[in-house]
Amino acid sequence: MKYTSVIIFTCITAGVLVFSCKKETTEGGFEGESLTYGKTTILVDNTVQPIVEDVLAVFHSVYDNAHINQANLTENEILQALQRDTAKVAILPRKLTAAEEAHFTSTGISPRVTEFAVDAIALITNSKVTDTVLDLQEVYNVLQGKASAKVPKLVFDNPNSSTVKELMRMAGVKSMPTSNVYALKSNEEVIKFVHDNPGSIGIVGVNWLLQPPLDLVKYVEKVRILALDNVKIDKGEKKYYQPSQSNIATGSYPLTRKLYVLNYQGKQGLGMGFATYISAPEGQRIILKSGLLPVTIPPREVEVK
Repeated sequence: MKYTSVIIFTCITAGVLVFSCKKETTEGGFEGESLTYGKTTILVDNTVQPIVEDVLAVFHSVYDNAHINQANLTENEILQALQRDTAKVAILPRKLTAAEEAHFTSTGISPRVTEFAVDAIALITNSKVTDTVLDLQEVYNVLQGKASAKVPKLVFDNPNSSTVKELMRMAGVKSMPTSNVYALKSNEEVIKFVHDNPGSIGIVGVNWLLQPPLDLVKYVEKVRILALDNVKIDKGEKKYYQPSQSNIATGSYPLTRKLYVLNYQGKQGLGMGFATYISAPEGQRIILKSGLLPVTIPPREVEVK
């Protein structure tokens, strides 16, 4: 994975949480888990896997006694793990519903929810295809079981992924059609499939295209990101928008979603430490460099001599 080459060795202050600039050590018999010490696992929606890997790489380089294991899963798998109490911290492109949180509410655990970025769902096609724009209604038509000359084959990363659920919700359907829609196993497989099959349209998290793993770069270079229309803002002449950082910020690109750290640890552990780091200026700079939209734009100091 291409890691963002920014390492910040400064204190982080967010509300009442204050990180020490000094790394903790195990000397003196320090045990347990704190904001920057110990071991934990964070479940990550695999559509946003690359950006979390980038932030974690920097976090670990600053706090070398913090050991966070990143487990990349589908949205359904993450929800099941939270319900079974096999995990307490997750990163998802939505908050849990009241019904999904009932399990934690019954045990007296209040969630700590941290919004840290705005992501985009990208539609891609083979670079040999000359048409680089697409009406979003064409995608909805396919999901509704209708034929579409412009979308002969729609390819998702996984039948249980968050992108499938989001587009099905927007299309107003409750079950996937049995024709012209295919679900693979990962975002990597979608990119490779589109690379090898001109005419197909793949759906992936945009971060996979902005910061692909090294072994995926050659495939990403041969796919094209489609520009989509946005009927909510274009009332006259139809316009098409790429999932660029500026279009995400202005709301011009129609397929965006907020990203959250959902913490159900019930204590000030590593989950809270990572959530504070990714939402603080240091983490937000990494988000900004990734091409996603940070929740807060980090200040940029200019020295004039």
